[in-house]
Amino acid sequence: MLRSAASATAVLVLGAVVSGYAAEPAASPPNYAAAMVGTTLVYRPHGGPWDGFQSDVSPLVGYGRYVTKTVALELDAGPTFVKGRYASFGLVPGLVWTFSGHAYVAARFLVPLDPETNFGLFPGVGAFRTFGRYSPYMELNLSSYVGRGHPDLGVSLTAGVLIAF
Repeated sequence: MLRSAASATAVLVLGAVVSGYAAEPAASPPNYAAAMVGTTLVYRPHGGPWDGFQSDVSPLVGYGRYVTKTVALELDAGPTFVKGRYASFGLVPGLVWTFSGHAYVAARFLVPLDPETNFGLFPGVGAFRTFGRYSPYMELNLSSYVGRGHPDLGVSLTAGVLIAF
């Protein structure tokens, strides 16, 4: 008798938990704005030797939206300056997977629009810390422009902040 009462109680508790979970409305995915600055640490042109810091800076702004609890779609845009002079303008679409409370991996793509279009792969790994709505982060990326058939290789570092809304 005691065993069947315990089983019945367990079923009732499990039913209450499941029905309470199902009754909670799903939270809409959060949006975020991004502001960042990136630079190329080292670079190797197609068929050439490794070169050091490229004296470039890319200030970007972006918008992201979590489509699940851990996966976000993001689009960033901005110019690149080399030694203080305008060099290009591009878009950086990406897919970001936050796999822990302080780290993520990103599948990003480089799409320069000016002065000529191209396509590049830009995977990265990053770390962040959240303070309320604000999350400063740093991301290390590999880059390779593959759109014109002459892949190169670069290593970039980006620092920025995300603002959730």
